[in-house]
Amino acid sequence: MNDLFDAGDSVPSWVASPAMHPAELVNRTVHFAEAAREGRLRALDAIVAVEAEVLAYVRHLGDMAATRDAEVTRSAEGKVAADPTGTSARAARLVEPRTGNQRGAILRFIVEGNGSTDFEIARDLRILPNSVRPRRGELTDGGYVVDSGRTRRHRGSDWVVWEATDEARAWYARTLKESA
Repeated sequence: MNDLFDAGDSVPSWVASPAMHPAELVNRTVHFAEAAREGRLRALDAIVAVEAEVLAYVRHLGDMAATRDAEVTRSAEGKVAADPTGTSARAARLVEPRTGNQRGAILRFIVEGNGSTDFEIARDLRILPNSVRPRRGELTDGGYVVDSGRTRRHRGSDWVVWEATDEARAWYARTLKESA
């Protein structure tokens, strides 16, 4: 980038400072174009400055994406790590649902309803479908819910009916006893 400036020129500090918002990036680009049009900045310098701003912004977006990816894939309570030891995976699967969370509410709904589809769970409990599927998956992985082999039709599609296992019914009985 330095070779685009006149010999001996250093890259101005404003070239390397990234815009952190798309609107700010556009404003800075317009600023450089206006400075070049008014003769306050050489056209080539304006192009270099805009290019540096865009590259810095793209790097910033990449860093933000990497940070989000690290957050999503890190081990967290209630989830199994990407490469769990046998005991960690077993412990995560055996964590009992709590009545105050979505997993507990979904399990209670399935036990009380003698089986339910993801559609029914989302509709009746007013939980987003994208939240129902992972929670029900955790219940399946934990041995609380199984595919009944039956389906129900909703909105023109067949949906799997999930039913409670003996472990789920035992959890439900303990939960009722604790709340009494």
